[in-house]
Amino acid sequence: MQLSHPKLSVPLNITIEIGESATAESAEVEYLDGSAFEIARPHSYYEGYTGYDPGFLGPELPLPELSGEQRRNAAKINDAPPGEDPTVLPYTHFSIVVNRRRQLAYYTVVNIDGSKSADFERRADKWYLDPRIAESEQIGESLYRRNALDRGHLVRRLDPVWGDDLSRANDDTFHFTNCAPQHEKFNQGKELWQGLENFILDNADLTDKKITVFSGPVMTDDDPLYKGARLPLAFWKVIGYCKPGGALAVSAYVLEQTQLIEDMLTVEAVFDAGTYRISLAQLRERTGLDFQYLEPHETPLTADGLEARVDRVLLHDDYSNLVL
Repeated sequence: MQLSHPKLSVPLNITIEIGESATAESAEVEYLDGSAFEIARPHSYYEGYTGYDPGFLGPELPLPELSGEQRRNAAKINDAPPGEDPTVLPYTHFSIVVNRRRQLAYYTVVNIDGSKSADFERRADKWYLDPRIAESEQIGESLYRRNALDRGHLVRRLDPVWGDDLSRANDDTFHFTNCAPQHEKFNQGKELWQGLENFILDNADLTDKKITVFSGPVMTDDDPLYKGARLPLAFWKVIGYCKPGGALAVSAYVLEQTQLIEDMLTVEAVFDAGTYRISLAQLRERTGLDFQYLEPHETPLTADGLEARVDRVLLHDDYSNLVL
């Protein structure tokens, strides 16, 4: 007797759409639930990008130099213009250096102009692969599906949204190079990652100051493995701005999500979830990134001013209780 086998039909839709901020074509992957996430624009979209401006604050705030090993592990632009560092990916008002082995940013850095920033409405999320580096050097959508992980912006969505092209600046923050796996409670909690980001930008608005923010994940060999990727258990920020009179002030912070990741995986939490002020030397020990050149401008951990207010708010209070 001959048996017939049922056939399983799986729909797959591939579409081509026109990018919002340019007339260039972009290839878009559409998933079975109708949502579209992974998009890749052509190289021409990024022509003319200059990215982060080290002289934005007045005093120079250069990029940290990578060690020999970090530079070997950094993703590189194959056709970078002569004289430009191929490890630095420029976007609108910000730049990113990617660790190709971890498929996450070593660091991001953004110029924020509080006097020109705009409250640009968030549209439906569309996340972009950066075609200037290999797709295998970027974590895509598969890591974030059907779990408690958010695609956490490293450069906050609204931070670079100022100047002449607000839409492009907004869209540029939706690159997979600019996100990292963050527990949803960590990413959205106003006492955690989102809270610090909001506080920084709100203070730039209120004081009419320019601010530079470096951000990135703390990556170790012991980070828990999930879906083929290692999940960072902490993130860091370095904030730079000028005091009245023009003196540069710098402070560093680390934000822990270990206890929240423990909700997903069997991981022993070493740190409580929360935000801590740390020194640049301690940040170097945890990340390997050398910000020693900024140490002469580092504010004491018990300083008055913006840094101390951030400390008190993040460690003891709710943002809604803050009075400037």
